[in-house]
Amino acid sequence: MPVIRARLVGRTNEVETLRQALEAVRAGAGRTVVVAGEAGIGKTRLVDELTSDADGFLVLSGQCADSGSGPVPHAAPGGLLAGIVATLGPEATVEAAGPAAGALSAVAPQLVVPGTDAGADRLPEVLADLLARTAADRPVVAVVEDLHWSDDVTRALVVRLARAAPPGLLLLLTFRSDDVGRAHPLRTVMTELDRARLATRLDLRRLGQDEVREMARDLLTGTGDEPDDDLADLAERSEGVPFYVEELVGFLGTDLPDSLRDILLLRYWSLGREAQALCRVVSAAGARVWHDVLDDVLADQRPPAGTGTGTHPGVGPHPEERAREAIDAHVLVATDVGYAFRHALVQEAVYAELLPGERRRLHAAYARALERALTTRARSVAKLSSIADHWWRAGVLDRALAAAVVAHEAAAAAATSAAVTLGERALELWEQVPDAEQVAGVPHHELLRAVAESLRGSTRVDRALAVAHEALAEWPDDDPVGQASVLADIALIAGHAGADEGPGAIDKALALVPPGLDDTVRAQVLVLRARHAMLEGRCAEAVAAATAAYDAATAVGSSELASVALNLRGVSRFQLGDREGLAEIDRGREIAGDTWQGLSRYYVNGSDARITEGRWDEAAEIAAEGVAVARQHGASEGFRVMLEGNIVEAMIGRGDWAEAARWYERKVPMIHTSVYAVYLGERRTWLAMWRGQVAWAQAEARRKVATWERFGRLELQIRSHVAVTRAQLALLRDDPADALRLASGAMDPDVPRNPAYDLEPLAVVARAIADLRAAGQEVDDAPYRTALARCSGWRTYPAWAAVFEAELGTGPWTAVLGLPGPAYLVPYALQRDGERLLDAGDRPAARSTLAAAVEKAEKIGAGLLVDQAQGLLDRAGLAGRPAGSGGAELTGPAATPPSDDALAALTPREQQVLALVAEGLTNGQIAERLFISAKTASVHVSAILRKLGVSTRTEAALLTSRR
Repeated sequence: MPVIRARLVGRTNEVETLRQALEAVRAGAGRTVVVAGEAGIGKTRLVDELTSDADGFLVLSGQCADSGSGPVPHAAPGGLLAGIVATLGPEATVEAAGPAAGALSAVAPQLVVPGTDAGADRLPEVLADLLARTAADRPVVAVVEDLHWSDDVTRALVVRLARAAPPGLLLLLTFRSDDVGRAHPLRTVMTELDRARLATRLDLRRLGQDEVREMARDLLTGTGDEPDDDLADLAERSEGVPFYVEELVGFLGTDLPDSLRDILLLRYWSLGREAQALCRVVSAAGARVWHDVLDDVLADQRPPAGTGTGTHPGVGPHPEERAREAIDAHVLVATDVGYAFRHALVQEAVYAELLPGERRRLHAAYARALERALTTRARSVAKLSSIADHWWRAGVLDRALAAAVVAHEAAAAAATSAAVTLGERALELWEQVPDAEQVAGVPHHELLRAVAESLRGSTRVDRALAVAHEALAEWPDDDPVGQASVLADIALIAGHAGADEGPGAIDKALALVPPGLDDTVRAQVLVLRARHAMLEGRCAEAVAAATAAYDAATAVGSSELASVALNLRGVSRFQLGDREGLAEIDRGREIAGDTWQGLSRYYVNGSDARITEGRWDEAAEIAAEGVAVARQHGASEGFRVMLEGNIVEAMIGRGDWAEAARWYERKVPMIHTSVYAVYLGERRTWLAMWRGQVAWAQAEARRKVATWERFGRLELQIRSHVAVTRAQLALLRDDPADALRLASGAMDPDVPRNPAYDLEPLAVVARAIADLRAAGQEVDDAPYRTALARCSGWRTYPAWAAVFEAELGTGPWTAVLGLPGPAYLVPYALQRDGERLLDAGDRPAARSTLAAAVEKAEKIGAGLLVDQAQGLLDRAGLAGRPAGSGGAELTGPAATPPSDDALAALTPREQQVLALVAEGLTNGQIAERLFISAKTASVHVSAILRKLGVSTRTEAALLTSRR
């Protein structure tokens, strides 16, 4: 039989790409490469070719696996972590993971003792940070294979690593492209990596006939005596798939099977009967099997004592010898801890050889063996999930149900997709198992509630809401407190799903727990009522509900609930214009102590309150502290992303737009549809519009409008932001009537004025009214002036009121300057004032004002204002520097064109960038055109200005155009 490995054939370009990536990482970069192709095409072989030459690199490997009914939880992360532990040692690994090391218990409970606050949902982040720290000390190649079998934890991990691109880390990913259909969750991940250009993708093709011949001769030791007809037949039968070439090449000159499945079994059929039996036993284990578990399974099926044999009747008394036979035939491979098939395709083919009864017996034996192993091994989600899966496939439904419930409980906090799979299976089995409640150890209605929570955690909120309603329908009538708790769940899930049934569910829950029955649950429901009312903008109602919640929480001695109630009451008072609300928010933090629920509300609402008041630095400081504390408490990534979003919104307010845009670009595409995705996605669209990416923003708003409006019905903040963004986009489409409709629609006349969310829409209303009046329409502004006056106590009122008056022509634009407000208002006011001056015929003043607008807009990255101000200058023929202007102004007509030497000093890339600057493109548009980041484009523009000896991009473009 031929050697099992040939030289790599037909992959010269792919190997070169991988080696270039390896050298880039060796030099300190971070890279991600995806290797895709059908089963057997040589993905692993290509990766092995690279890692075998990765001298000086730490090579870590994790392989995803399929249990037969879904991904094995944490299979690949477990492999990567095991490699780190083997290199650093257990203590150093835990130390490197830092305060969040508890999250690793989800994968390696023997490494870190699981705790109630382990924060297992943080596993992707913690492991990614650990890999980054490891790569900081020495270059690392992290291989994650078979992503088509990945769970959501693994997908989140690889996305995080690809986006972060830690220096010194080469991430190699492989997956079967033919197994990733339209609905496969990996498809979304790969699309995003491609769209964001975060990875180099290699799609492996089949080998040609000459390449098959070359590979075959290499496998046959290169004698050159093989008949051409045999090699031609080999090329035809293998269809150019390298793995099939390896399987067939030892059987040249014989009758070869027609089916690919039979080709996979050729080596298996060459084994003796006992070795075949051993391979069948191993195939039932899945991807791999531990030595001790295999021994236990073999012993489990031996005949009774005195029958003359001591092990599995088909395998015989010497399983190690049978294993050696299978290894020598290249069917199995030995690992440090057990056996695995040389290729997953072979395992699938051998498993299909099992008879139905044999299959059930083996799965039952594996389930029993794994249960016994739990007495000597640490419990993990993967082990518990495997036990449940084996009992299910064995057809032992009662034990399958019991195991699924136990595994679901363990997976609920650690592996969202596994928890959902196990929970749904438990529900499916319930009707098939007699005395299911006794077997499961939990009533059906409580299981439904737990599964609904798992579904919510996986962002499958529509299904979560349906299951929660099932739980409520089954909940015993004699347990009103339990019913109230489920109704509270429904209210929470409904908010995440954008459904409007939350308030009704809360009212029903409160009716079920009158004062004195269970004031803890009543306080929890009252907190939800206050939260819903506050989010909807009904702040007076929110104050009343929060006060009632505070009283109930105080009565039962719950400082945690009392702190949350104070927080919500403070936010609601603050939004109504009562500045004492801020002090109440801060007092809520004081009484929260170390309780995370109370602290989390402070960090979110405390920072958001400062944002709405224009206190950007204070807001960012509070939110940043919250992110750090959230890590210590094991808070979910969704919550931490929301806090980071507040930091980014503070950046926008103070004018750090480039950094904010980069954050949105990294985060928003990877968030599932939820209130978080809507809030951050809308802010990203608003920022893109003002940075000059108007076409993209218009398209994104059209695509997302239905989702934005669905969630906007439930939250005033979303409703207001969406209205402003859509109205401003309407103005850019020259549709002021639609802009007026959208902006005024955000202000509910039936609720008290909320200046935090009314002021900006009112400014847009004023612009729309001015444009409509310019077109000859009469529009009454009195109702809007009344609404504006009711916001007069707000800190940023003077700035927005000045914008309102200036838009309507009843106040000067200069009044906006110097007032507290978002950074973009200054260049906006300058641009609008320059436009007014042009209309008035004051060209010198218009030139100076518009030049200042360009300067201020470029400083924060407001490409839309740069384009608008520069367009006014160009159309008016005012592209020169006004007399007596400073160096930041535009160059005058007498400016000297740059010398040839100055232009020659520009690099080819800088010359490309300069040509696009001359076209009037913003940094963001240049970045899109050249497939570079906006930051890189900004660096190039700065270098061009310095080399040409000019101050602004317009000056550079004008000087160049005069050559």
